Amino acid sequence: MRSHLSARSSQDEKRVVITEKTPLSTSSISSSSLSYGSAEDDVLVSIGAPHIHGDAASIRSSASHKTSLMKDLKTWIHTVLFGKTANLSKSSEEERRVAASLRELASLDVDNILKRFDTGFNGINPAEASERLAKYGKNELSSAVLKPWYVIVFQGLIHPFNVLLMILGILAITVAEDPTTFYFVLAMVILSVGLRSYEELKSQKSFKSMRDLIEPLTRILRPDGNGGFVETEIPIADVVPGDVLTLRPGDIFPGDVILVESKDLFVSQSSLTGEFLPVEKSTDVNDPDSIFDLSNICFMSTSVVSGRGRAVVISTGNSTYISTINSTLNSDSMETRNSFDVGVRKVAYLLLGFGLVMVPIVIVVNGLTTGNFYEAVLFGMSVLIGLTPEMLPMILNANLAYGASEMAKHKTIVRKLDAIQTMGVVDVICSDKTGTLTQDDVVLTEHLDSSNVNNVHVLHYAFLNSHFSTGLKNVLDSAVIKAAEASEHVKTDYGSSEKGQLYSLVDEFPFDFVRRRMSVVLKTSETHAELICKGAVEELLDICVSVREYSNGTSTDVEMSDEYRQKLLAKVAELNGDGLRVLAVATKAIPDKELEGKDFSTDKDEIDLTFLGFLTFLDPPKDDCAAAIEDFKKYHVGIKVLTGDNLAVACKVCKDVGIDTEYTITGPELEEIQDNEEELNDIVERTTVFAKLTPFQKFNIVNILKKNGHTVGFLGDGINDALALRGADCGISVDTATPLAKDAADFILLEKSLHVITQAIIRGRKTHANTIKYIKMAASSNFGNVFSVLIASAWLPFQPMTGNQILTQNLLYDISQIAIPWDNVDDEYLLHPHQWSADSIFKFMLYLGPLSSIFDVYTFVVLWFYFDFRMPFTDDVKYFQTCWFYVGLITQTLIVHMIRTEKVPFIQRNPSWQLALGTVSVVVVGIIIPFTPLGTSVLQMLPVPGMFYPFLIAAIVGYFVSTQIVKKIYMRRYKEWL
Repeated sequence: MRSHLSARSSQDEKRVVITEKTPLSTSSISSSSLSYGSAEDDVLVSIGAPHIHGDAASIRSSASHKTSLMKDLKTWIHTVLFGKTANLSKSSEEERRVAASLRELASLDVDNILKRFDTGFNGINPAEASERLAKYGKNELSSAVLKPWYVIVFQGLIHPFNVLLMILGILAITVAEDPTTFYFVLAMVILSVGLRSYEELKSQKSFKSMRDLIEPLTRILRPDGNGGFVETEIPIADVVPGDVLTLRPGDIFPGDVILVESKDLFVSQSSLTGEFLPVEKSTDVNDPDSIFDLSNICFMSTSVVSGRGRAVVISTGNSTYISTINSTLNSDSMETRNSFDVGVRKVAYLLLGFGLVMVPIVIVVNGLTTGNFYEAVLFGMSVLIGLTPEMLPMILNANLAYGASEMAKHKTIVRKLDAIQTMGVVDVICSDKTGTLTQDDVVLTEHLDSSNVNNVHVLHYAFLNSHFSTGLKNVLDSAVIKAAEASEHVKTDYGSSEKGQLYSLVDEFPFDFVRRRMSVVLKTSETHAELICKGAVEELLDICVSVREYSNGTSTDVEMSDEYRQKLLAKVAELNGDGLRVLAVATKAIPDKELEGKDFSTDKDEIDLTFLGFLTFLDPPKDDCAAAIEDFKKYHVGIKVLTGDNLAVACKVCKDVGIDTEYTITGPELEEIQDNEEELNDIVERTTVFAKLTPFQKFNIVNILKKNGHTVGFLGDGINDALALRGADCGISVDTATPLAKDAADFILLEKSLHVITQAIIRGRKTHANTIKYIKMAASSNFGNVFSVLIASAWLPFQPMTGNQILTQNLLYDISQIAIPWDNVDDEYLLHPHQWSADSIFKFMLYLGPLSSIFDVYTFVVLWFYFDFRMPFTDDVKYFQTCWFYVGLITQTLIVHMIRTEKVPFIQRNPSWQLALGTVSVVVVGIIIPFTPLGTSVLQMLPVPGMFYPFLIAAIVGYFVSTQIVKKIYMRRYKEWL
């Protein structure tokens, strides 16, 4: 099966069109989330392939088997090291099973439904309800379980960096017999875990408070024993199959239900399908492609917008359709690692592997040089500890905690601390449309006359129709009334008695699904009445005989010819193509003399109307949406829209806010190519607008983008967004979202401003930048120290620095870096997402590490040849070690200012005052230490000769200049710095 891109005739969009159509599944619900490379895929690929005979077949089979084994081994290793990939094949099967069951029930008539569920038109009695509640259980979905404090603490302890530190601490106290290092490492782990746990528990408490605000109730019927019924309210959790509901506007369906009675019933399914307009529901039986279009089935968590009805509950709790989504969210298949987790593990493995390679070399070289392998082993352990950035977990969690605090100022709950840094790495945001990019509030956008010009007269008549209707106002009526009230040219207060402005309702013809229109007859203070009709375009044009044309403030009625009708229908097609919902308005004058005792009817009076114009409706973009999209582009974050709504509506909204609509595709089209992995990956990569998607398709698209190397954020608030929210590297929702969406999200916005997302991106990139600063600085400096120790071990007859001196140096350096979370970040760095890259850290170490060793060797040469510090077991050793302690501490501490920016420090870019104060303070303390009892007695140091200071200054200046030169070379070659 192949696909190609063809230009649309009326828009600058390209759609994927399937050239070989294959039948859709009976439920039209995608199973595209099946894992790639599965056995099922292999079977599908083999269909229609030529049969291979003899040895050729055996060779190919053997090669294929070896390839499969290698692939399985690679997958297993990746799973062990970095976590598993989500696989929703079982969930897709369950979803198809539930869909098939709903279709079967939808085909039954009312009598058979009542018989199937052993219920009556007036419901079941309380005793039967209690029995069923015991049998089926509470009508509750298993929501996200909040983690106990000890689970959060444990998960913090097993963080890769903390595990690495604890291993080093154990080695320090058991092998190196160094309790000081053990207690220091233990303190770092406790502080790191404590800070992280505190922030997560605080966020979890805020989330729980928001989730537990209300206990919803619903109305059900109970037989009264006399052939009638009583209506009573019960908790939604107590609803059981067979319960009968009365339906009114605003009601939320407590389970999946089937209608047994309806009148003008409109239901909002936007939380489940993404369609912004309500859909008509009735007792009629149909067999559509999608189960969401079953006319007599309504789904749990959708709501009644207008009309009335009665329904039988057919499934509750974990048997409902949305339970297939909910159970998937809480299944082991969704327990995957995001890009942050994978990146952290790669860095931890890099540091651990580097230490395991370098330390044995140090031990061997030092043992051969000094002849004391026991001391060499102890020194090697000190080097291993010194090679690892002990403060990394503390710095990382301090960054995340500070980020959470800053995001709280923007009214955002951060449910997972890691999400802050992940947000900075995101390079693609997939967004739902309805309620996310749009206001989730239908508005009247235009009121066009026959000349396609906005005309206040059209709005005036539409307002009269909606205002005087005595039935329940639907969302379109409300939109008309709001538009009229906002207009300066339409009178909306009819309580006055101004001549010609007083209207009274004579009669009305309510909306029904056959006529698809509604009319009101209004008496004016003049000599006639008017019938004003509003409804579906084709049905209304069928009863029009003339068209009102406006020119220079006057109007003329002309005949509605067939050509005129086709012209109007062509305009409607164009408006529909732009994603607009269109209604028509028409009127008819009724002479005053005909009003006396007249019995109005649709057959006799709703005919021979004059067409006035069109009303267009749209769920408009949020006010800040276009600006937010521009921000995403500025910060090089791609945007893709994944919606359950139709393609025309999605493209209209996207064009209005500046999202590219060159490549688009629909869910059914995606379903047809789901077995062609290469083609599917390519289409998902370049398509920007996906419409008519199922929840599982949304998840699958997110998964494909992650497979293609993207870090994906997902923005949504509906039930149909929950899987994608959980599957994304970073899920973002709002406090008014459905419970499933909030449970699956990492961020919850407490105000509906898309600019908060931009703030989260910037905060995430600052957090990433300041974390990676520390990692690169510490790793490269420590590598340089190890490299210098190797050189010293091969040259010097004594240790260039004791283990305690190395640990003290690292401790002081780490203290100076505590202020890194508050450091400034270059504006240029914030413009691009930056992935976690162990390869980048390794290259950085190779470039900057040996550079520091050059100046260490310079120091060795000066001390050995100029100051003649050569004799072991004398004060020469103490002088030598103290001088190198100075050079290492000062250069390593101050070099942060060279590494923290791509620019020239202090001239083009300045650090935060916190970082500047920290580095200066540590340098001063380090210089003072040899003059204190701590330095002379504990660390075995001596004050350095005054002549050494010029050499020290030369080393610092030379190191700074050299680093700036290497920085330029590195950036020119790798096009990056941090």
